[in-house]
Amino acid sequence: MTNRAFDRRWKSPAVVAISVIAIGASLWGWRNLDTSNGQSTVPVAPATSQRRAADGIEPTAAREAAPIPEAPAIGGKTNSIAKVDSNRVDELAAALNSGGVDEQIEAINLFAKVGTAEQKAAIVAEARNRDANVAVRLAAIENIDWREHMDLITDIIRSEPELGEAALYIAAHKELPSDAVAAVAETAAPLFEASADPGFQLAVLNFFIEHHLDGFAMLIAEADTTRYSDTEIQDLNQLITTWNGEKGFLQDTPK
Repeated sequence: MTNRAFDRRWKSPAVVAISVIAIGASLWGWRNLDTSNGQSTVPVAPATSQRRAADGIEPTAAREAAPIPEAPAIGGKTNSIAKVDSNRVDELAAALNSGGVDEQIEAINLFAKVGTAEQKAAIVAEARNRDANVAVRLAAIENIDWREHMDLITDIIRSEPELGEAALYIAAHKELPSDAVAAVAETAAPLFEASADPGFQLAVLNFFIEHHLDGFAMLIAEADTTRYSDTEIQDLNQLITTWNGEKGFLQDTPK
């Protein structure tokens, strides 16, 4: 399942990456955070606010994601490294650790797929680095191998609620192996009731809708909507409607 409770455009991994990164930048003031000391904590709005923010970000999002031009297909497949010329590869290699935000994101998107072991290790280091630019860190989290670095993902969800909220939305659109789904679910479920943040709760519910449908009912039973805004209530009701639809579909599917 792929984010049925939200705008269909979230199905595209590229759009999700762009949206999450752009939201991190454009909603920086939403959480009223002070970034003057160089430390970063990701601001993530509730689900509806995320969609509305993403709708209005086209040129900025394109610059944030720094897309790599497509190369001609070879034998029916696209040669990833052929998407950029050798000079640009060298420039991005140099920018991976110390470039500007746009170049770092472009480098992460490239070297996560075709980089050396050292370059991939640098991407993991960016995902861990709490002092890194929030957009760069989100790009790194999206692009690392989640199966290999599941401890890092669950630690982020557990110890950095705002960045964990973004990680849950990233997880919702990813194709995850069953062990990764179980690890995220086991981490997020206990935090659901403990969290006083409706945005985090909605992110948890969205993940469960996409990957762990059976656990959704348990979380809803624990939900306290006292602090939810009208918009967040609408998002919650939309998720419940989606769950009811999915549950009915599964019940009607021939075994």
